Amino acid sequence: MALPSLLYVILGVSVPVIAEIEMEFTKYPESVTAPVGDEVTFECAVRVPGERLTWRWRADDDQEWRDWNNVDGINDKDGVTTRLVVQVRENTPTSLYQCMAWYGSIILVSIPARLTIAKIDLSRNSPERRVILAPLHNSVVLHCKEPRSEPPAKLSWWKETTKGSRKQLDTSHGVLVINNATVEDSGTYGCTAINDISEQTADLPERTYLKVQHEGHGGFRFLETEDYVGTIDKDRVLTMPVMPDNSLRLWCGAVGTPQPRVVWSKGTDTNLPGHTNSLVIENFTGEHEGVYSCSANALRRSWKVVALQPPHWEGSANSVNASEGLSARISCGVPHGQPAPVVHWMFNAELVKTGKGIKATDSDMYIERVEKRHAGVVQCFACNSLGCAYDAAMLTVVPVQISDQDYSAETPKIHIPSQSPKRHNKKNPRKHKAVLIPPSRPNVTRLSDKSVMVSWSHDNHGLPIQFFKVQYREVTNSSNIQWHTESTDIPTHIHSFEIDGLYPDKYYKFRIAAVYSNQDNKLGRSSGKFFLQRGGTQSPRAPTLDKATSLSPHSIQLNWTWSAHGGVEAEGFYVYYRAVSWAGAYEKVTAAGHQRSMVMAHLAPDTAYELKIQAYTAQAPSDFSAILIAKTQRALNAPSTSTEAPAKEEESAPGTLVTAGGAAGAAALLLILAGTFLLCRRAKRPHADKEKGPGPEGGTNNGYLPAKVPITITANPMHGEGGDSSVEMSFLHNNNCGNNANSDDTLPHSRKNGPSRQYV
Repeated sequence: MALPSLLYVILGVSVPVIAEIEMEFTKYPESVTAPVGDEVTFECAVRVPGERLTWRWRADDDQEWRDWNNVDGINDKDGVTTRLVVQVRENTPTSLYQCMAWYGSIILVSIPARLTIAKIDLSRNSPERRVILAPLHNSVVLHCKEPRSEPPAKLSWWKETTKGSRKQLDTSHGVLVINNATVEDSGTYGCTAINDISEQTADLPERTYLKVQHEGHGGFRFLETEDYVGTIDKDRVLTMPVMPDNSLRLWCGAVGTPQPRVVWSKGTDTNLPGHTNSLVIENFTGEHEGVYSCSANALRRSWKVVALQPPHWEGSANSVNASEGLSARISCGVPHGQPAPVVHWMFNAELVKTGKGIKATDSDMYIERVEKRHAGVVQCFACNSLGCAYDAAMLTVVPVQISDQDYSAETPKIHIPSQSPKRHNKKNPRKHKAVLIPPSRPNVTRLSDKSVMVSWSHDNHGLPIQFFKVQYREVTNSSNIQWHTESTDIPTHIHSFEIDGLYPDKYYKFRIAAVYSNQDNKLGRSSGKFFLQRGGTQSPRAPTLDKATSLSPHSIQLNWTWSAHGGVEAEGFYVYYRAVSWAGAYEKVTAAGHQRSMVMAHLAPDTAYELKIQAYTAQAPSDFSAILIAKTQRALNAPSTSTEAPAKEEESAPGTLVTAGGAAGAAALLLILAGTFLLCRRAKRPHADKEKGPGPEGGTNNGYLPAKVPITITANPMHGEGGDSSVEMSFLHNNNCGNNANSDDTLPHSRKNGPSRQYV
């Protein structure tokens, strides 16, 4: 019996365990066998709406999964379901069809469906004629050589009559059994194959001539050779494969005179419920596998019986965080199935090429040196003649920090309201050359249906940064939506920021801007498209915050523990902190997945802080840990609240210097004012000598109203009003010494408040 090829309906499909990334298929295209002229529709559906859904196909030539051909399908508007219609023609080859779900740069491919043409292929059957000699009164069992057929053909026997016609025989399971054979049973026999789907009927070219005769005592033998009663494997072992949910049926076929007594056994177990010439085990499973034998006198024939099983994976793939330049290992578990499945490793819909730093086994794939191009979804497919099973893991690559020269010189600038840019010194431009190193490309993770956490890094080289800004925009259906800038100025030591108020089931992009000390700004690269999924995502376990220790007036060290315990692997941790006296939002910092401690810096001295932590994956955070409270140390130069003794007299020298400096400044000011006053009087004196003007009460005031209260300036702020050191400033109001339309240069300057005073 030939090993059956891929079932026309897949008997078992293994659903991948990738709940942590929530990008999975809810419906796969199913393998099908169809007759020529039929129209076949493949359907495929995903849980998370894809950016686009496409199809591809290739001939099933038992080669590597390469050279796929793209073909257009019919997609529903919801971005979840797609269909592909194929017309089956005479020249349509047996082919594999896959649907592909695109999530930005990530591509997920489905289990392949196999399209087979329903027909009988007799190319493997030769027109031979065999002669079978059987002794009288024995049970005669005859088999046909099964032809290639999809689905497997049903076999029936017929016998030629003396008139040249055919007599159909009642033969169950495609095996001819003649009990207590006589001479009348002699004759020519043949088989007919029937394909139920295509309704094709074909006579097999082999003919069997049976001659039943009287034989002497003995002559014990098997009537048929092994190639008629089973499959000869590559090790020349007689095997019998059993399809899932089918029964095992074996016929011994031993004859002799007298008819031999047949005993069936499995290994050393001889208590099998076998009849004289046949053994039947209903609902054969993997538990029944083994070597079955029939013994008759000195004869013995054995079959290695295997239960065919579709592939499945023992264990599940876990997402991997890898650092650029280091190694990475992706494991999918252990593949099982009968026949032994062939494993294909796919990365973003492309077959992984082993060699040159990449090695793959049936269970693991190793990358010796991870590059940014390796980031994406890695899928492992295990396939045999009954179907395929796959698992998938997200490979995240943490990039090495890059300098400003790796960014395009044409990176767009954004307008962030701020102070006017400071002018550079044109005499020495090199001294003020601004090297603007932008923030890294942000990493985005989901916090809830309406919020995400955006994290980035910066190497602190180049021009100092004053603060960061976060920008985002929706990119689900249009690229024309403007970027939205968050109003918060993020301090330079903070590299994580929560964005709230988003809409679920939408695609977003994020980027970080830095504002520098020269008031210029520069944008970092934008993130890839991030799909904000609505609920239903498995989250990692919450970490345990063990200890918070104050290290200095500005730092606290945190220690925590975390383990997956068979759950979702964490990609990193978010640490939240705020002053106990502050009721506002928490500040947030990010820790890598391998970290179990962190030093919180830039804290205020002598301040108590609330601290908590949560683990995260790309699509879900864990619950928070319990809150710990720790207080920073008091600063060494902090002012004391105790009362100190008065200082000694010799320690008052600084105050004396201040008083002396003030007196010197006042004296200098007095000299300047006196000089100005004398110059003004000298300029007006000739006019006054020639003609005397009116008295003090009748003179003009040169267009001003003199101050009625003298303004005094003193060298000592503690000097009393009216002391000898006071200097009157009222003359400053009469500071116009030139001609004026409302003035009369012939009149002497007068004071309305009384007689003139002497200024020295």
